[in-house]
This record gives sequence, structure tokens and C-alpha cells, in this order.
Amino acid sequence: MKPVVNKIKVHLIAILSILLGLFLSLFVLYTPTPQTADTEGSFSAVRAAAHIEQISRKPHSYYDQVELEEVRVYLEETLKGYLGHANVTRYTYDVDEVETMVGETLPYDLVNIVGKIEGRNEEGILILAHYDSRGHVGRAGELGRSFGAMDDGYGVGSLLELAYIFKDLELENSIYFLFTDAEEVGLYGAKVAAIDPRIVAPVKFVINLESRGRYGPAYMFETSKGNEKVIDLYTKAKLPVTYSMATAVYSVMPNSTDFTPFIEADFPGLNFATLAGIDNYHSPLDAYENINLSSIQHMGTQVEPVIREFVSQSRYIENDYFKANNDQVFFTLLPGVLIHYSQTVAVILVIVLVLGLAGYLFVIIKQKTFTKETFTKTLPKGLALTLGLVVTGYLFSRLVAFLGKAPFSLTYTRVSGFDFITLLFMVVMLLGFKLFARKAEQNRVLLIGVIINLLLTILTTFTLPGASFLFAVASLFGLVGLFADYLSNKRAKHPLYAISYIIQLLIIIPLLYSFYMALTVGGTAILVLLLVINLSVTVPLINKHIRLEKAVAE
Repeated sequence: MKPVVNKIKVHLIAILSILLGLFLSLFVLYTPTPQTADTEGSFSAVRAAAHIEQISRKPHSYYDQVELEEVRVYLEETLKGYLGHANVTRYTYDVDEVETMVGETLPYDLVNIVGKIEGRNEEGILILAHYDSRGHVGRAGELGRSFGAMDDGYGVGSLLELAYIFKDLELENSIYFLFTDAEEVGLYGAKVAAIDPRIVAPVKFVINLESRGRYGPAYMFETSKGNEKVIDLYTKAKLPVTYSMATAVYSVMPNSTDFTPFIEADFPGLNFATLAGIDNYHSPLDAYENINLSSIQHMGTQVEPVIREFVSQSRYIENDYFKANNDQVFFTLLPGVLIHYSQTVAVILVIVLVLGLAGYLFVIIKQKTFTKETFTKTLPKGLALTLGLVVTGYLFSRLVAFLGKAPFSLTYTRVSGFDFITLLFMVVMLLGFKLFARKAEQNRVLLIGVIINLLLTILTTFTLPGASFLFAVASLFGLVGLFADYLSNKRAKHPLYAISYIIQLLIIIPLLYSFYMALTVGGTAILVLLLVINLSVTVPLINKHIRLEKAVAE
């Protein structure tokens, strides 16, 4: 009877631990409750939304010059009401100037608008967003004629709200608000601003606010190179949502925003954007009635403390203060919990993991518990399964593109109505791997998972450091699961196993969701590969926990 009771207890603990991990993972990308219009001293999404309603009444692309001028006037008048006439400037660049500055010929003049809150020091921080909307059909699936409520109404409304809450404060460093023109047709407003000394001479740091999606968190998805001190500043953010894996991947992709010209001009800074809800992106659905106040609130709530910190300390405007040779590794673990460490720590972690794996291999070889079948049977089967699942993921995304009548791309296949089906597909991929792992000896699967993740940790640490944390965490907790076999107190294994896979669930689930929103269904094969690599550790850890009753009953 006692073994049966032990078995029930162990199964219950393991199941509750899994459910806890799944439940907590749903809150990692939490967005806050919108603050009302009567909120004083802090960001209010409701006030920001009032500006969005004004600027998004009509499509106002670079080619809609009459409507675009109406938006400009609104921005100017609002800023003058907040900051005073003397602190608002319209910078007009005629077509000849633009051609001289960026080497391209445009049909209309460019107009950037700058507002200033003067601090004790002229040097300060520049916050920017583009005020033009999408005016023509772009990539496949985009309808054009956007009202610009989200892209980039979220950014524009947030800038105006930030100007409102900072306007009466005594600042150490100045704040500059830049509203750029013609982003949607080639980043032209940002390109000229980034090399115009009238605008950028006093700028020491840049924050860009962008939006691709309707809802969900505002991700900090890109930083300037050598971001060690940049991330130190970002740690002041409230409810930070970011993954250095995303910033690392984005850095090698051809995508660009208004932040790009400033990076190229060697300014330090941060780039934010919402991602979820691509159905509205670059289409007439990008309208005021579809905005999400919680997403706007998260954008402002996250950025506001960073700005407050910057404008309060004169050290941030020192020459080359943010200059660094290394990047930090960072990721959001829970709401408000940002894990970050230096590239030096990442290298030390690699050494520790290599020593840990070497120590485990030494022990099992000495105890003669190592079996060559781990590499002659389990590994080939696992690799074949992984290849099969990834190919299946690729074929699935091609099928979705075909059914949705959209051109296929690994990074952008715009098809509506397949999110839930894609989720079910990923669950099937998970079950397929779990079935394979269930039939294998768990320590063999776990050892292979640790080795693969450790190899990827080493590779990324020295080539793409921001991506290393996903594999390093899996390697670390995989080793914990392997060494747990040598604990004399078998009941102590419960928290070890549970923590080992709960933390990984808190990372992998929000990360895969975020990557899906960024890559769309076209990137399903990439998501499957990342999932399987992680499952090679999490699944055997879960199985070892569930089967712990055998050890407890002994």
C-alpha cells in the first residue's frame, strides 16, 4: 500500500509543478492596467490614446501631404502647449537637401518636429517616433492605407504623454522629443535627423518607440552595439520585457526602424515595439477603435523610469559613458524580473558547465554506468526525429502560406486565422518528442540534451552572445537533473527537478510565443527546432520527476 501512496504523491507533486510552470509562464509577458486621464505624475495610456484619436482620423502617409500636414500641426500645437513655443522647432528639408544628405531623390520635402525640455545641461536624451502612416501596399498581405493608430500612433501618443508628465520637472539633463517623417517609405526623416547637428549635437542617448502589433507587451528588442552600460540603464525599467536572443537575432537580420540610422551614427540607445496582432499591421485595421490601452500603458510604464534615471544623473552625458566592448546577456524571467549578466560571466558559465559535464562523464565512466548505446542508438534516433519534426514544421508553414494565398518567407508569412492551429501543431510536435523520450532511458536522453545545449552555448557565447542564455540555462539544469541521482535524500529531488523544468518553462514558452509573433507562421520550422532542443532537457527532467516514486518506494 505504501508504494502506491508514494506513487500518487510523486505524480501529484510533479503534475502540480508542471501546471505551476505553465501557469506562471502566462504572466511573463504581463501588461499593466491602463492609468486613467486624471493620473498625475506618471504615464497614462488614456491620455496618450486621446492624442492617437486625433492623429489617426485619416490615413496620413508621406504621400498624403494634406493629411500629414494636419498631423504636423497637431503635434506642434500640442507640444507648444506643453513646452512653450520657444521649445518646439519644425525642421524642413527640401528635396534637394535630402538628396545631398542621403543620396536619394524624394517627391516631397521632409518635415521633422522637435520638442525640448531643457535641463541644467543642454546634453540629454532623444526619444523618437514616426508620425507618418503606411500609405501603399507593401509586403504580401499588407493592404496599405493605414490610419497609423498603432504604427506609430503608440509611439507618437507615448511621446506626447511623456512630454506632458516631464514638462514641469527640474531636470539635470535635457529631453528631446523627435517626431520623424517618411519612416514608412525609407526611414528618411530619421536618416536626415541622425546626421543633422542642429538635432543630434546635444544627444547622448536615443530611445525609439515603434509598433508592429496591436496588443501584447512592448518589447525592448534592439540595443546599440556594446550594450553593457546600456543594459545597466535599462534595468531601471518597470516591467521590462526583453530577450537578448531577440536582439542578437535582429542584429543580423535585414530589418530596420528609425533606430537604425542612429545606430549607424554610433549613438547608444534602446528600441521598443509591440509585436502581437499582425492582422492590423499596415492595413486599414490599424485604426483607433482597435488600439490596446494596456499595450500603450506598458510602453510608457517601461520607458518612463529609464528616462527619469537618465535625466537625473549628469554622468550619463559624459563623453563615451556608454561606450563598451562587450554586450550583456539578459532575459525576462517573471514580470518585473530581469536577469542580466556580462559577457565575461557568460564565458565563466561556459567553463563551469564544461567542467560539470566532464565531471559527470568521469563519474559514470568510473562507475561503469556509461553505455555506448547513448551515442550509437539514442542519439541517431533523436537526431532523425529532430530532423523529421523540423521538416514537418517547414511543410506546415508552407501549407499555411498556400492555404492563405500568401508568399512564403521564413521571417514573414502574413496569414490570418491560423494562430490556434499553429499552437495545436506545436503541441503535436511536443507530444511527438515526448513519445520518443518516453521509450528511451531518461538519463541517456538527458545527457544528449545537455551535450547539445552545451555545444550551442559554447558556439553562441563566442559568436552571438545574446542567444547563449537559452542553451546555457538548459545545460545548467540538465546537469542538476543528472547529478540529482547521487543525492542520498531522495525526497530532496522534488524541488531540484521541479525548479529545473519550471524555470525553463518560464523562459521557453514566452520566448517561442514572442518569436512566433516576430517571425509569423513562416518561422514555424525555427520554432520547432528551438522547442526540440529545449525539450531534450525538460522532457527527461519531467519524466525523471514523475518516475521518482520508484526511488522513493525503495
